[in-house]
Amino acid sequence: MTEKSESLVGKLSVCYDGHPTLKALLQLIPSWGVASELIQSRADEIKRDRLRVFFDELAAGETELNTELINNSDFLHCFFRASEAAVRSRQSEKIKLFAKMLCASLGDASEHTLDEYEELLDVLQEISYREFSVLNALRKFEMKYANHEFDNDVVRINAYWENFKKNVCNRYEIAEDEFLPFMERLERTGLYWRNTGSFYGLRIGKTTPQFAKLCRYVSRKGP
Repeated sequence: MTEKSESLVGKLSVCYDGHPTLKALLQLIPSWGVASELIQSRADEIKRDRLRVFFDELAAGETELNTELINNSDFLHCFFRASEAAVRSRQSEKIKLFAKMLCASLGDASEHTLDEYEELLDVLQEISYREFSVLNALRKFEMKYANHEFDNDVVRINAYWENFKKNVCNRYEIAEDEFLPFMERLERTGLYWRNTGSFYGLRIGKTTPQFAKLCRYVSRKGP
């Protein structure tokens, strides 16, 4: 570890005196090299702020982070992947999601696999926090209407689609004429599926089982 990275870690580690395992994990964070000394200080500041959000969320979780984890290769792999993703994200709320995913990875191995964790982490890295929030809002509408009786999925989705559209356009500052292209772009993630039903060209849709899995990861603070 370089002198500069030691300084960065040192400034952060004092925040976790009551969490010795978190302090040990901080020592594993690699240095973040930059091309110019002129921006090194600012780069360290950005990295420190993002890691602070990440480690604060870990500290707030219900998972017991103990020294045994340091010797667990699967956990360390998950930690490196999640912390690297956190450092590369500018959105604090999204950084918290990476920390929650790491905590959830410590659960019963029968509930998930390492491959699934990596795949979902990659998807989470690919989308913005706004995209995640819109999908999450859609899922809440889906859950609210899940037990209502409808002839088919198309009719069910139509029952709440306009309310969903108005809600997310207002809350997440999406122009009305940009809403449909915004939703269609989400198809690339595998988290959203456009449901045409029997009506050609109908532009409504629903979240996928993959998004439900992602939500289970990020809604848990531990096993």
